[in-house]
Amino acid sequence: MKIVVFAPHPDDEIFGCGGSVLKWMEEGHDVHVIYVTDNRALIEWGIKEDQLLEDKAADYINLSGDELAEICLKEAEDVARAFGLPEKNAHFLKIHDQDAENNIELGVSLSREIIMDADRIVMPCDNNNHNDHQATHTIAKIAARELDLDIEYYVYALYNVMKAPKEKYLKIKISDYNEKLSNIMKLYKTQLCLKDSRMGWKTLTRKRMERFGVFKLEEMNKYECF
Repeated sequence: MKIVVFAPHPDDEIFGCGGSVLKWMEEGHDVHVIYVTDNRALIEWGIKEDQLLEDKAADYINLSGDELAEICLKEAEDVARAFGLPEKNAHFLKIHDQDAENNIELGVSLSREIIMDADRIVMPCDNNNHNDHQATHTIAKIAARELDLDIEYYVYALYNVMKAPKEKYLKIKISDYNEKLSNIMKLYKTQLCLKDSRMGWKTLTRKRMERFGVFKLEEMNKYECF
């Protein structure tokens, strides 16, 4: 089975469905990750939102956006390898961080070829309070509808509550993968300059389940999260 995961930013694949990715890889599935944005605004955003741990960010705080993006995308490449993804299965759209909503058409055009033969698409949920997460959902949905992909759609929630009927929920046990997932997250040194990311990292070893809403093509726009 070809499974394509959409990650709005490098590290969202970990917090959204990282344990499941490891499980799917172990089961022999052909897993791909699409990294939509490049994290170039991480420091700027961290300062603005009082999220930056300045002692952890000392090596990055004076870098340009281009320089920071290069480092962040290299970290994502290392993470993809740590997951066990073949190099060709990690896809980088390189849309500027915090600007995905203005690049929907570009994201769709870059994603279409990657997902055209997918059996399952995994994406952040709809009605998301983060602009890049919402844009990523929109990109995945438009590309899938244009290709008329009658496949499985797994929706995960990040920083918000996913609202769906109970019969649409799926729980995947990931406790066997917690230690490996926590070690993989260590590779995101830039992300661990942020308070919430560092806090989330500490909870990975205790996380037992990942939750998804599971939908079909004809159910698009019939649920708040899809």
